Amino acid sequence: MSTFQDITVVAPLHPICFCRPMLNAAILATVTLAGAILIWPRVANSIVWRATITPLASIIGSGFLVLGPILDVSYGGYAPLVMVGLCMVAYLFGSAIRFNIADIETRPAASRLTDGLETMASIVLAFAFIVSVAYYLNLFGAFGVSLTELDDQFHAKLLTTAVFTLILFTGLTRGFSALERMEQVSVCLKLMIIAGLLLGLMVHFGEATGRGALQFDAPRVTGWASLTLMAGLIVTVQGFETSRYLGSTYDARMRIQTCRREICRSLSPRILRTSLHGCRTATLFS
Repeated sequence: MSTFQDITVVAPLHPICFCRPMLNAAILATVTLAGAILIWPRVANSIVWRATITPLASIIGSGFLVLGPILDVSYGGYAPLVMVGLCMVAYLFGSAIRFNIADIETRPAASRLTDGLETMASIVLAFAFIVSVAYYLNLFGAFGVSLTELDDQFHAKLLTTAVFTLILFTGLTRGFSALERMEQVSVCLKLMIIAGLLLGLMVHFGEATGRGALQFDAPRVTGWASLTLMAGLIVTVQGFETSRYLGSTYDARMRIQTCRREICRSLSPRILRTSLHGCRTATLFS
């Protein structure tokens, strides 16, 4: 992680001196340990973990790429409070999803009108998901070629199209289970990176505190504009609605459990917080 290559420690301020080789080794060990835990069969094959993968993938993607920079630039030092508020609102949205999951399992057969409306809503939602996936893949394509000699719009779109085609082909030929496995690999890699990032950020925070170098930036967006921006950002933290549409694979009790009590709820704020502070650290060292 090049973000932390320039971290140094003033020895008198800390009882433990994290020189650069030590820090790199510690980060690598943390990443390796996180990966070992995630590929442990008892975890990797857990039905609770597998039911969590799809909604968690949605949250990690938006938090890791988009939300952190936007919050940091727009709200400055108040960004963590805004982030907590977004997570709380998202959890309230999740309560409606959980009620919906439970209600569908117990209610009598719907009328023809209701079935028609739900079919139309599903079509609209499917189109929205296609747009959303294409948007994030477009970001991925831009990032993917940004550090190469092929850093131009054509090759970025080429990479985006290739990945989009791979997802479509896998879904059409192998079904949801294959896509879920692909998501599991992707989520595990991101969680490994986040684990290492957390360690590096903890060290950096301790060093900055010891030097008295912490700073509190004023927000750049205030008033009504800040509220409308928060409303728009809600979509980036509520990914558990996907649990509503996994009924052919997981029962209602499992989907409600993973949406409310299990790994999703505890990880999403931490992932978003990690992404935010990781962006801020990169800014400080740029």
